[in-house]
Amino acid sequence: MFSTLTAPTRDESETPQPLTGVLPRRRRASKQAAYGRRLGVAVFTGLSGALAFSLLTDGGRQTRAVATFLPETQQVLQWTGLLVEQVTLTGQRFTADADVFAAIDIPNTGSLITFDAAAARTRIEALPWVQTATISRIYPASLEVRISERRPSALWINNGREYLVDGSGRVLSPLKSGTNVKLPRLSGAGAPEQAQALLELIVRFPRIAERFEMAERVGGRRWTLHLKDGVVVHLGSDREARAFAALSSPDELGNLLTSRNLVVDLRSRGRVTVRPASQQTATNQTQS
Repeated sequence: MFSTLTAPTRDESETPQPLTGVLPRRRRASKQAAYGRRLGVAVFTGLSGALAFSLLTDGGRQTRAVATFLPETQQVLQWTGLLVEQVTLTGQRFTADADVFAAIDIPNTGSLITFDAAAARTRIEALPWVQTATISRIYPASLEVRISERRPSALWINNGREYLVDGSGRVLSPLKSGTNVKLPRLSGAGAPEQAQALLELIVRFPRIAERFEMAERVGGRRWTLHLKDGVVVHLGSDREARAFAALSSPDELGNLLTSRNLVVDLRSRGRVTVRPASQQTATNQTQS
């Protein structure tokens, strides 16, 4: 059926000519017109904005910073729920809460995200009683600080005052007047830093430990022991163990420990000097 349909015949003179040179010129013209319109709008908008700015701000002399129209950082942190609003402290007994808060630096803490936990931990552990500190972020707005405190191991007498010190020689705090503590007593410059080895050695010699009253650091290099009943023992530098062994023996030298108001000088290697304590020494020992 379809084969019987044929296209109508046309005179070649009526055949339309190709428009190859017309459409591209019209497209370019339309693009140029659109671009011109956009450019005109942009120029007009810019001039209008500049005019409005000049009229409203008196030529720019009454401008305000854009930041003043934005919410403050503190307010933004509160909106997001990341501002540090609570700090929980545990483990502290002798460390004041105020000192820990000051070390954390709450006013400059900012958000939990920007909080420098390592720096805060370093500052907290610099406090006298603090051994270690652990800081945890508790979202959305809290910090948890767990503190492990040092233990006093001796009482250091310096310039008429008494201080609690730990095994590392760190001075923890002054002792309140009238407080009675059962701790080994030290005196002399540098005694807290050097005492731990001496005290551990004394424990190994019960006869000396039970009569021990105070260890005095002399010249930063040796010790003098003050024992009960006014017995004073001068020890040589780095020869404490040998001296303690001799004083703990059951012979005549060992019997010196049970004497009264005596000075035993063991500073010279291989020689023992014994003399009565002066009245002043005996008086000081009794008062101490």
